[in-house]
Amino acid sequence: MTKLTKFSVSQIADQLEKPFSMANVVHVGDIIVNVYVCQGMVQWHKHLDIDELFWVYEGTILLESDWGEVRLRPGDLAVVPKGIGHRSSSGLRASVLLMRCDFFPDRKNGRRRLYAIPGEEKLERVSLRDMAQKSPALSQFQTVAQIEDSVVQVARGEGNWPVHIPAPHDRLLYVLEGTATVRTFRSMLHMHPGDFALVPRGAEFQLNSTRGTVLVQVTREHEPE
Repeated sequence: MTKLTKFSVSQIADQLEKPFSMANVVHVGDIIVNVYVCQGMVQWHKHLDIDELFWVYEGTILLESDWGEVRLRPGDLAVVPKGIGHRSSSGLRASVLLMRCDFFPDRKNGRRRLYAIPGEEKLERVSLRDMAQKSPALSQFQTVAQIEDSVVQVARGEGNWPVHIPAPHDRLLYVLEGTATVRTFRSMLHMHPGDFALVPRGAEFQLNSTRGTVLVQVTREHEPE
């Protein structure tokens, strides 16, 4: 009896008028998904208790950190681990999805980072489109990034997709390319690039897509066998 809701990154971003204004959109487990507008430059800062995932929808941003910098374009993402100093900037308006833990992250004992050693590791840029093309099998999600206990996965495929019934965890489904349809007993969503929807834990659903579709999902790391 699950009713689904569709969200559009472009429609949400159009409602944000000021640079670095942000909209809280939906929770996926303990991860909150935000959309924000990057234009200009923020101050250097860091978060001792949370990872942050930056995922560009439109435009280009420069993400600088203690571990180097990456330039992110549409379909690119990068994770800034907890305790890593960073700032984001863009000369022109850019729309970005930002994901981070929103439920008592300071209670995850032993996982905070107080400081970072420059050069200890390297900030990595992930191209979702490139990773989808490298996928070894159609309609099989592969993990490309992790934030806290959740993963970002990508896959390409068409027709009916294999899904766990009922959904063992909250699952965010995002259309990167092509079109997809998500069905439950109570609702059906037709999704296009830049659209995403939350399939809540326990939902029974079907997923299918047209040829050439690339989907991204965010869910808990461990799925039951």
